[in-house]
Amino acid sequence: MVYNRIVEKILEEAMNLMSPMRIITFILSIFIVGMVEMMVAGIMNLMSHDLHVSEAIVGQLVTLYAITFAIAGPILVKLTNRFAPKPVLLWTLFVFIAGNVIIAVAPNFPILVIGRILSSAAAALIVVKILALTALLTSPKHRGKMIGIVYSGFSGANVLGVPIGTIIGDWIGWRFTFLFIVAVSVLVGILMFIYVPQVQAQQVEQTTESAKQHRPSRILNTTEIIKYLGITFLLLVANSITFIYINPLMLKSGHTLTFVSITLLINGIAGVIGTSVGGFLSDRLTSKRWLTIATAVFMCMLLILNTTFSMTVLLLIVIFIWNIMQWSTNPAVQSGIIEHVEGDTSQVMSWNMSSLNAGIAIGGIIGGLVVSKLNVYATTYCSALIAFIALILIISLKKVRND
Repeated sequence: MVYNRIVEKILEEAMNLMSPMRIITFILSIFIVGMVEMMVAGIMNLMSHDLHVSEAIVGQLVTLYAITFAIAGPILVKLTNRFAPKPVLLWTLFVFIAGNVIIAVAPNFPILVIGRILSSAAAALIVVKILALTALLTSPKHRGKMIGIVYSGFSGANVLGVPIGTIIGDWIGWRFTFLFIVAVSVLVGILMFIYVPQVQAQQVEQTTESAKQHRPSRILNTTEIIKYLGITFLLLVANSITFIYINPLMLKSGHTLTFVSITLLINGIAGVIGTSVGGFLSDRLTSKRWLTIATAVFMCMLLILNTTFSMTVLLLIVIFIWNIMQWSTNPAVQSGIIEHVEGDTSQVMSWNMSSLNAGIAIGGIIGGLVVSKLNVYATTYCSALIAFIALILIISLKKVRND
């Protein structure tokens, strides 16, 4: 009995190989991916002016990123599964850097699109490999927490990365924003070379397979899962329609690019708070109740946004509440999904991530059409309408029922 406990403790320690520097390396890897995704929103006017294309067209770079991420990710994972993660990560990061260099020096929009596709495809593979390595190097009972810590790189990108990139673009030009991303990526590459361990591909596969065998998955209510995926999709469509075009929305209302960077910083802080609050309140109130409250408030903030542009403090408060509510819906949705799945939830969670990226992509397309056919101020009302549809879907949610 004592011998078994000793063996279990040794195995747990052997699997808990996430040193502080390794954690920092993995967080920074996710950070650069998150920064590239939404950076366009902060420097849209600069890119539009320099490349001689409309802001509606520049906004489609976010759509392109989301679509490429969703399509290329599974394909590249399948193609690289037989290779060791470390060389795959280093070569993928090289492609990511090359893509961002192409963006930084692009003489025209078509060349920039090529760089965007390269960096987006590479980003998808980096995220999957980093999270898989995190799972492999962490003991099972700490795995969920450690993945959450590593995934916080996305929040960091919103809090620090995008506002810093916007300030750099305002001071010395949008191309230097992407060169800043390249510089951080080179640092990440050095850290990867030093701190990513030599692991065989089979070990990663065995960890994933053993987790699946240990906790078989069974969906308790397919209809409710589809509803939750639809809620994720609709809320991200609603958010993206306005958020992607926050730059022209602010500038046309008389604000400066420096103010836009402050707005994006507030957005990032609200995102971190919203993610934490959403999980806590979902547990206290149930996911359906919190989703109902958050989506209703989110919709109201979008409806009144256009009336607050002349009142700076009130505008920042509205944006702060808008983003807390929107970001708080994601943990609530995940909590709701978990209630309707017995056992391993990784497959269903991957469907939720696909819905999220699809929502960003479609939101970018709709936002571009609204800006080009109507005006940039119409994006907020269009977002509110989509949020209302999501609210109807939320109200139709049913309690979990074990069949």
